[in-house]
Amino acid sequence: MPRQPQYQKCIFTALVVSFFLFRGNVLKAQLPTFTQFSQNQLNINPSFAGYFDDDIKLNAIYRSQSYSKLVTSTFTNASFQMRPYMDFIPENDVFGFGLNAYSHKTLTAYSHNALSASLSYSKSLDYESTQTLAIGFQGRYNSKRVDYTQLLFPNQFDIIGYTSSLPNNEPIQIINANFFDLNAGLLYSAVGENEAFTAGFSMYNVNQISADRAKLANRDGSTYNYHLGYSRYLSEHSQVFLGGLHSSTFKQRATSIVGAVQLMPDYSRSIGFDVGGIYVLNNSVSPFVNLNMNLFKFSFTYNVPIAPNISYVQQSNAFEIGLQLIFSRPSERNTLAKRHMSCFK
Repeated sequence: MPRQPQYQKCIFTALVVSFFLFRGNVLKAQLPTFTQFSQNQLNINPSFAGYFDDDIKLNAIYRSQSYSKLVTSTFTNASFQMRPYMDFIPENDVFGFGLNAYSHKTLTAYSHNALSASLSYSKSLDYESTQTLAIGFQGRYNSKRVDYTQLLFPNQFDIIGYTSSLPNNEPIQIINANFFDLNAGLLYSAVGENEAFTAGFSMYNVNQISADRAKLANRDGSTYNYHLGYSRYLSEHSQVFLGGLHSSTFKQRATSIVGAVQLMPDYSRSIGFDVGGIYVLNNSVSPFVNLNMNLFKFSFTYNVPIAPNISYVQQSNAFEIGLQLIFSRPSERNTLAKRHMSCFK
């Protein structure tokens, strides 16, 4: 194709830029809630609301973190995505809608629940729709609770041990915070005959800017996400995927790099596998495996900590399981599109 040299140059330039972007960042905390971030796309960019090859997609993922055989934190995420009004918009454009529910609990002392709605519009940049640019917006309602009465403090211990009647000396015993977030993002994608590329940027909690620090003390603060993905065929029945996600707030940074190989016999009547790993810079290495079928994808990820932080103990562990269901009207276009592996689909 006449565009192919420019397309390859675009990919090469983006990968070089991503190298310098990721190289200088030092992880202070793991911002992406899930190591397998491909399973909760609406948490990293609302432009993903319409970025899939089917009519409807359902995602669910669960993460469990343990310390000394005690489950300390659980994370649950479920999302619904659809592409409505296909008959009322230009042929190569896509309007996407998504709902996303999220829950995080740490012991009985902390909980965070959120519900969001996302809208996105993808515009084709050429006649064949090999390159597209999408913009997305999201509104999210959050509810947080911190219960200090469920925690133990040194001043509650005396010569006979822990005594619940002793005060913990915290000025506030229970904190409830309810607030609304506004989020936005951009997503560029390009698809060639043997390769595909995505690059995106998003801003979360953009309305959380205030001179009153007390007002923002229980909120997440503005978060910026940068992500890249590149896939290429190795043979007729296999391909490789490389990707990265960098998240940044005022005090924290996290960088995840993913690599995987997909084994895929004839898609229309086969079971395929993705085998790969995710490296969170200075934090963990996480091997994963995905089972791909026509209607669903099942994923399993296990975290191996590698850094001397609170999770780096012999008896600590974390794992994630995910399930994806897809529904679509069979078409030649959908079947060909699904041949491209992407950790964002």
